[in-house]
Amino acid sequence: MKKLTKLTSALMVMTALGVCSAPVFAAVQPNMAKVEERKARKTQIVGERVGKVLVKAFELYNEDKVNEAIAALLDVSSSNEFDTATLNRFLGNLYATKDEKQAIKYLTLAVKPDVLTFADQASSMKLLADMLLQDKQYQKAIKAYEDWIMFTGEQNSDAYMRIANAYWLMTQYDKVLSPADDAIRFAAKPIEGPYQLKMAALYELKRYKELVAVVETMVQLFPENKQFWVYLGNFYTLTEEYGKALATLQMAYSQGYLEKDSEVRMLAQMYANNNIPYKAAVTMEKHMKSGLVKKDKTNLNFIASNFQSAREFAKAADYYGELAKLTNDADAYRRQGSAYSAIQKYNEAIAAYDKALSLNVDKPSSVYMSLVDAYFYQKKYKEAYAALMNAKKDPAMSRQVRSWESYIRDKAKQKGISL
Repeated sequence: MKKLTKLTSALMVMTALGVCSAPVFAAVQPNMAKVEERKARKTQIVGERVGKVLVKAFELYNEDKVNEAIAALLDVSSSNEFDTATLNRFLGNLYATKDEKQAIKYLTLAVKPDVLTFADQASSMKLLADMLLQDKQYQKAIKAYEDWIMFTGEQNSDAYMRIANAYWLMTQYDKVLSPADDAIRFAAKPIEGPYQLKMAALYELKRYKELVAVVETMVQLFPENKQFWVYLGNFYTLTEEYGKALATLQMAYSQGYLEKDSEVRMLAQMYANNNIPYKAAVTMEKHMKSGLVKKDKTNLNFIASNFQSAREFAKAADYYGELAKLTNDADAYRRQGSAYSAIQKYNEAIAAYDKALSLNVDKPSSVYMSLVDAYFYQKKYKEAYAALMNAKKDPAMSRQVRSWESYIRDKAKQKGISL
């Protein structure tokens, strides 16, 4: 946790240096004087006949008889605007449990005359917005949430979050950002949802520098969310900040946050990208042995090639060998031979080169030239010369062949060896 705090503190400093304050205003600006007028308006009471039906419907609802409650309400009508609005409100609430479209119909009728009590009008407007969002009427839902904010004067984080989500669902990514910011601003405490929406929208908009800044903030605010660390490490690569990408993924790894095959492979790739091939190889090797990372062609080749780049030729040869056994690939045998040659294990190198040739390796003449090296340094001049003659069949090798041919002849002659 000490390391985690240290990194989040560092991220705070980095973010603070790149941020300047500016006045901000909510997307919806209610007229608070009118809100107070609405709150103070006189409360009305339903007529006796409608009141009795409402009591009966409520009793049926409490007995889980929703259909009967709806039927009772539909069976009564009133010429009084307030009574009708109250009946429609109750119907809208009941239909909300079973039929979105009917709920929308009756809630719309309930709120339109604006005669309900302040609390009832507000709750009905909010439920109508929720039903519209649920029914995928996203543009209407946005308008309904904005109307609710204007009516109540309540700068509500959840309402702005839902507006942002509606824009996201309509793939209007540029319009997600402002309500998401308002959802963040008006939340009682930091919540992940609006930050995740901002992150997703900025990614879709390819505004990567802003994206990184948002995810840096997410890591500061929600350091225990493992996925945010992975996101940050990945997104740093989009701004070509590979050092920061590696540092972030290293920290996540040290905290045990990289739990998936893809996450460990990302860390290993970051080591490779930052020219730390040994760490790239051993990280993958460790998790291949644990079973988290698959033992497949791609991963074996990654380990082998990074060990080779780190000049750990014995390890590289071992992994090229495992790759060759798995795939029966001629080039894997060729590369194994090259790794063995680098540590002067010429017998093993020759065996690998021969296997590559038997499998019809691409550019066999270059493999024959590698055999020339391996045999020559074992003082096996006759075999070296035979390999050279095979390489000579490729006109592209003529220059190399000429430089070797006289040299091998001279060495063989000195040793009394007939070629």
